[in-house]
Amino acid sequence: MESGLRTLRPPWHVELVGLGMVAVLATAPTIVRPMQANPSSLINAVQSNPAMAGQLCQQFNAINADGHSIYSSTGLQQVASSQGITTGEAEILITYVVGLYCPDVT
Repeated sequence: MESGLRTLRPPWHVELVGLGMVAVLATAPTIVRPMQANPSSLINAVQSNPAMAGQLCQQFNAINADGHSIYSSTGLQQVASSQGITTGEAEILITYVVGLYCPDVT
């Protein structure tokens, strides 16, 4: 004999819609989530604009002149804030620019 209480469940199609939303969030991050900066786009910008590389080398040399390594947390933060990127992206950018355009930077 039943106790008279019924468990209420949403209709199956409501559960299916919820499952579909989870699938969209998991498989389409560029549609739902904000775009993240792409380190390769930074490198492409430097490749297509040698003047930008020269300006970055000047900035790196100025950081060195202040007694900081460009790869120190201070150097990385300065480059990141000037370029509007994260310190991880700044490290990638610095490595590329120093390697090709200003190998004297430390």
